[in-house]
Amino acid sequence: MAVDDVEYGLEPPDFVFHVAGKLIGVELTKLNPRVFVDGGYTKRKLFKEWETETRANPQPYQEFSWGEFSVRDSLVAFEQRFQNKCDGIKRWKKSFPEKWLLAHVDKGSPFGEIFPAREQITSGLEEDYDNYKAKIIYSLASICGKPHPFDYVILFSGPNLFSFSSNGRNPHKLPCAKPEVLQQGVKASDGFLDWRFSSKSCKKRLSQEKI
Repeated sequence: MAVDDVEYGLEPPDFVFHVAGKLIGVELTKLNPRVFVDGGYTKRKLFKEWETETRANPQPYQEFSWGEFSVRDSLVAFEQRFQNKCDGIKRWKKSFPEKWLLAHVDKGSPFGEIFPAREQITSGLEEDYDNYKAKIIYSLASICGKPHPFDYVILFSGPNLFSFSSNGRNPHKLPCAKPEVLQQGVKASDGFLDWRFSSKSCKKRLSQEKI
């Protein structure tokens, strides 16, 4: 899909995409691994401080831990964030014939597993991983399948996209869940939602002797 132009919106929406003569109102959000109340997701602030420190004092190996969370925690956080965005669109939805919600799967965000480029499969556990991934996709599709004002909910990580379109329509032919994956997710055990995941950001530097 070709985007002809992008401009800042009036907040809301965050952006306006120009596509084939049509204006698309676009809201942007970041995904948190669970619901945070006091202070929000403080790890993001700590990560910025860590990046500043590692630039000032580089070491051969430096690591930042984002913590550990369950898939179920992350789905609750996703649904809450999604509902907040749906409530906020009421102020501007009539101004645009099409509305998108872009959800950034950033460092420390959940659901990176749905992108093939970010898969990390342990040898011998391929079947479990496929069911785990299918359960996540099905669960996200179930949340996005309820009535809402957005034409697309799009998760993205770098250049990678995964979309959930409204009413099963996908006019822009964006990457989306295959029917067989959704069926697999229906059948997969709910126990996969209690799997816990952890993530970390690392910096490795070669010594001058090895360059």
